[in-house]
Amino acid sequence: MNRREQRALRAIEKNIKLDDPELAEKLRTFGDDKSTRRKWYAAATAVVLMLIGANAGSPVLLLTGLVIVLILGLKWTFQVMK
Repeated sequence: MNRREQRALRAIEKNIKLDDPELAEKLRTFGDDKSTRRKWYAAATAVVLMLIGANAGSPVLLLTGLVIVLILGLKWTFQVMK
């Protein structure tokens, strides 16, 4: 980014911090916690299991991947609803 864009971004950050400090903190720490990282790893593992299960014709691997995706989806849905 050039200097003008960096200044504009800092101004936006400053305005968000003044208007909504809670949102600013969430944006600042987004993706830092270990639970978020674990969810991404679980999702990647589920996709790999489903692909291997579909290609190998293994219903156990396919079902395991689908269950992981379902659990992650439900967990995300309930977090959003809070």
